[in-house]
Amino acid sequence: MRKMTVLLAVLLAVLALQAGATVITNIPPSARITMPVMNYFGPGPIVYGNYTWSSTNVSNQGGSVFGYTGGYGYLGNGFWDGALGPMAGLNDSFDAWGVQDTMTFAFTNSVLEVGGFFNYVPNGSMPTTIAVYDTSFNLIESYNLTFVVGTGVNLGQWLGFQETTPIGYFTMTGNYIGVASTPEPSSLLLLGSGALGLAGVIRRKLRF
Repeated sequence: MRKMTVLLAVLLAVLALQAGATVITNIPPSARITMPVMNYFGPGPIVYGNYTWSSTNVSNQGGSVFGYTGGYGYLGNGFWDGALGPMAGLNDSFDAWGVQDTMTFAFTNSVLEVGGFFNYVPNGSMPTTIAVYDTSFNLIESYNLTFVVGTGVNLGQWLGFQETTPIGYFTMTGNYIGVASTPEPSSLLLLGSGALGLAGVIRRKLRF
């Protein structure tokens, strides 16, 4: 009986490791979501490269943003001042608007890995979630964002998924979640520390 219990515990531990093993923080350039400069507000859809971007946020604060290069605030997680390049932002949250919206990147040709540089408004009553689905929109894996980086400029975290099942859709849900694909992780610290002195004079274009 004891052997069976130990075996079961080991098996559960292995399964738990496997379940979380595909969430990655080292995102290769080929897997990063890239965007053109568009400064678009609305729900989309917008076709670019190998994907179609869309959002369920049609009108709150003008709708979601895509290819946006202005300032974007994350309250307790600081703000992006545009130096990261084009980004996509959900631009609403359940706590602010009473709805839990989602941005979706639907791939024309499925991929096995995808990710980007993320930030979000922390401490929401609803989770902030990134997820990947197969080509039939069956959930492969999801991950709730919990990181807190403070009130600096251009901070966040590289996150993504690496799967054996082809990824057809990449979704981002809740709490003003935003994603960009630049800069390189090695230069991110330089950008963040160099811009700290500007925090008092930069105005966020999106307020919530």
